[in-house]
Amino acid sequence: MTLLRKNLLNRALHIIPSEQFQYVKYLGAAINDFGISIPSYAEPVTIRGSVQAVENALYQQMGLDLEKNYRYFYCAQDIRGNAENPQPDRFYYDNKIWEIVKNSHWFTYDGWCGVVAVWLKDEEIPTAGENSND
Repeated sequence: MTLLRKNLLNRALHIIPSEQFQYVKYLGAAINDFGISIPSYAEPVTIRGSVQAVENALYQQMGLDLEKNYRYFYCAQDIRGNAENPQPDRFYYDNKIWEIVKNSHWFTYDGWCGVVAVWLKDEEIPTAGENSND
């Protein structure tokens, strides 16, 4: 049982290659002049972790849309999905925006999270300073 008391992600990243990507935390939302809720995000933070493809055979089992593209992201960050926030956190990876759709929240127990994220193909990564929607 002592193995479970150690950060398993850190151990795995000594064996498999890690990658760099950016984490974008959801901060909240503001209502604009038209009454539309506009989400606000923190500036991106560069982190390291593992990014892996989700096998197409698992899409139906996980309730994912077959027309979309998904990745697993594993990192030592307290990531929140839409079960915890009205709007999920995001990643910038491979010049794309990825939004969390499912997560395995081990952060409070073991210091890491594993999430499934979907590529938001209709959105572009904002330039510096545009994330907070100030």
